[in-house]
Amino acid sequence: PHNYGPSEKEIQAREKKKQDEEALKKDKAQKEKDEKERHEKQERGQRMAEESARLREVDVQEREILEVRSLPLRKYLMDNVIPTLTKGLIQVCKIRPEDPVDFLAEFLFQQNPVEEDMDES
Repeated sequence: PHNYGPSEKEIQAREKKKQDEEALKKDKAQKEKDEKERHEKQERGQRMAEESARLREVDVQEREILEVRSLPLRKYLMDNVIPTLTKGLIQVCKIRPEDPVDFLAEFLFQQNPVEEDMDES
């Protein structure tokens, strides 16, 4: 027997202590990892919500710009195109030609007010 070395109980106690310390380190590392993942997921969700809100705001602004830019075009169409086109469509309904598209095209050429303005000058 050797008196100068650790006893079997001391060796087992050290091993158990070492295993407990390793288990604590693993638990601590796992908790830190879980906390980090939870924090990253929360940040990601917040960034996505901010991005979504920003995209909605951009969409609203783009629609407003498009609406403002389309007003002159609408006014032009309502003043110059729609009245003549409506008359032509009414004629198509009354006459019922064999080729309504060609008939409407000819009607629009005949009723072209711009061509009349050009002939007068």
